Amino acid sequence: MPLRFDLGPFEKLYIGRSVLTNSHQRTCFVLEGDTPILRAKDFLQPSAATNSLEQLYCCIQQMYLEAAPASYQGSYLRLMVQATKDEPSLCSELNAVDGLVTGNKYYKALKDLKKLIRPSAFAVYPSESKGLPTTNKLARSG
Repeated sequence: MPLRFDLGPFEKLYIGRSVLTNSHQRTCFVLEGDTPILRAKDFLQPSAATNSLEQLYCCIQQMYLEAAPASYQGSYLRLMVQATKDEPSLCSELNAVDGLVTGNKYYKALKDLKKLIRPSAFAVYPSESKGLPTTNKLARSG
């Protein structure tokens, strides 16, 4: 099913391991295919992740965008355990996220986990020229 995107000036769209940055004018386009996509408002820069929930989000985000869940499995498990220890009141929500990740439903897992994270972590800066990090502080297992 094609996805229609209406991007504002300088808005970013993360497509797999690539970043599409709009120019100075609003643009509308349609994307067809089965590529993982995140809008900038849903992308959490690893450098902005200050707690275990945010680091877990970044890990799942990389699993989704890079289509390489196995390479992040060790980090994911470590961060899930840490997030559960740090936020025991969120145990049922984290179990639900884990079920989605286990079922390869990474986008849905990100959407559910985002509800548990402070909104300011997802601050979008139009002048920011950084793209998808090629390396981040999440160590790949393996």
